[in-house]
Amino acid sequence: MQKIKRRPAQPVRSPQEARREHVYSFFLLSILAVSLYFAYLVLTPFLHDMFIAIIVATLLQRPHQRIKRALGGSDTLAALGTTLLFTLCVILPLFLFTGALAGQAAKSIAALQNWLKDAHLDTWFKGEAIEPYVNWINTTLPWLELDLGKIDIKGNLLEFSKNAGQITLDLGGKLLGNFLGVLLNFLIMLFVLFFLLRDGERMLVQLKHLSPLHDAQEDRILGKMRDVARSVVVGSFLVALCQGVVGGVGLALAGIPALFWGSMMGFASLVPVVGTLLVWGPASVYLVLIGEWKWAIFLAAWGGIIVSAIDSVVRPLLMQGQAQMSTFWVFLSIIGGIKFFGPLGILYGPMVLALAMVMLSIYADEYHEVLAAKCAPVPPEGETAPEPDSGRDGRP
Repeated sequence: MQKIKRRPAQPVRSPQEARREHVYSFFLLSILAVSLYFAYLVLTPFLHDMFIAIIVATLLQRPHQRIKRALGGSDTLAALGTTLLFTLCVILPLFLFTGALAGQAAKSIAALQNWLKDAHLDTWFKGEAIEPYVNWINTTLPWLELDLGKIDIKGNLLEFSKNAGQITLDLGGKLLGNFLGVLLNFLIMLFVLFFLLRDGERMLVQLKHLSPLHDAQEDRILGKMRDVARSVVVGSFLVALCQGVVGGVGLALAGIPALFWGSMMGFASLVPVVGTLLVWGPASVYLVLIGEWKWAIFLAAWGGIIVSAIDSVVRPLLMQGQAQMSTFWVFLSIIGGIKFFGPLGILYGPMVLALAMVMLSIYADEYHEVLAAKCAPVPPEGETAPEPDSGRDGRP
């Protein structure tokens, strides 16, 4: 049964005492609201760092407990060791990877633009070799009204590559130009992570004490948020990392810059249905256009068989025993999160959606009698409606 937090029974008060109690409650809550508002203003510059630290601390609980046992149960030494391990294994490689990626991204996009300027794409797409396929499409899907003569394929691709290049250069410029700011944010995040690992359990007990929800509901919310964090980071990002690495190997063998386009393949793996096809498909077409038929067939087979199989093989191994969020909802929440929160929406979006889902589930459980009565059939005239079923906790 759920443990319900109840206030002790209060004696009957006179109207004057009741008014005094209302004034006291209003004054107390007003001061609380004002103090929380100013606390929010003070902590606003660090909210993103704190949120990331909370997610990382959640994901590092198992290795942290092992390190703690190995160090004789010392909370401080275990938190310090876990933080240093995370810095060496994740933060430093991430900085090195980002620097190398920015350099290769600029070179790759510049090379793509130069190739598009020199390539005779309009002649190739409007030639006799592709005409039968265009006629088949117009016959099968006449509503498309496909006319390659009216489409500026080369101009559209150049404009797309120009926009992509500008976005990449702007992002790289911001990261390099604000290097000290980015470094400071990482240091703050590591500082918060240390204290969360050391004192996180005590902080959680205090937060649960302040919550008026049932203990079972609090545990359910926290468990769902923990599972979604693992599902998004482990089930989506690690699969994307694996697909990006394996896809980059295939691209490198085919003679295509692997670091940048492999990273793009990793990001593309988050898109449902098509996934990594968004990268290795055009890359295979590019190899066909430059006359590399064998490498085009190799890359298509590599992407279609090996890279695509990672999602169905690696994800179940990583997510054994974890509650997964549908890829459809993960994709929509990531795109919506990025649009609303910026780059960190990759994390914020799924977490917000997961919180909404678990709150809807709790709402459905708490008011299932009302919802069941609303959906119950109306009895014929002269008959009485059946008695509603009692709730799980025995309440009518």
